Amino acid sequence: MDIKKKLLDKGFVFIPKWQPSTKIDSLAEQLGNVIKISDYEDHSGIPDVQKIIPKQRSKSLKNQYSGKFGLDSFPLHTDLAHWSKPPNYLMLRCIRGFEQVSTKVLPLKYILPQITELGFARSVVKPKNNERAVRGCLLPLSFQNNNQKCIRWDSLFLEAANDKAELIQKFILKDEVWDMAINIRLVHQGDTLIINNHSHLHARSSIPNDCVKRELERIYFN
Repeated sequence: MDIKKKLLDKGFVFIPKWQPSTKIDSLAEQLGNVIKISDYEDHSGIPDVQKIIPKQRSKSLKNQYSGKFGLDSFPLHTDLAHWSKPPNYLMLRCIRGFEQVSTKVLPLKYILPQITELGFARSVVKPKNNERAVRGCLLPLSFQNNNQKCIRWDSLFLEAANDKAELIQKFILKDEVWDMAINIRLVHQGDTLIINNHSHLHARSSIPNDCVKRELERIYFN
């Protein structure tokens, strides 16, 4: 399988049971340059490979997705959208999975006609809660990468800074947009999902109580 070609053509790739004994950082290094999050200011305590485990709201920090949504579904978003340029790709790798839980992937092209009419090109967002990574900066909701139209959005870390961005935020939160997303289930050890983080939004379905032992690994690369 030509993973790089599929990523360029489709924007995401799901690889079942991909080399389950190989470490995620070794696999990511085969595809691009791994982003060392720990090298960035204010991110020194964050490991480059992160474990993703469902948590109750009461057991999570308020500035984390689990602290806001707990075991409920996570909304469609861009990872590290508050950075001046979010990582191009993220890799999710299953350690322990369940059929009842899905990762949702929404290609920008599915909603581009609608958000273009709402003023996508002129929409501006800003970090919430004085997010120090780009404090005080306004960020375009739309940006370009290698002549490709890209989007940044994250309802936890960003907020609309003009009326056009508010309209797009409301649109992205609609049930009809949620239903457009493609469901991918990471169930078996080694199941791997790679997503173009610039041209696709992603989300997580809710976690049933008997699936709280779900565990994924995540890494970013360019």
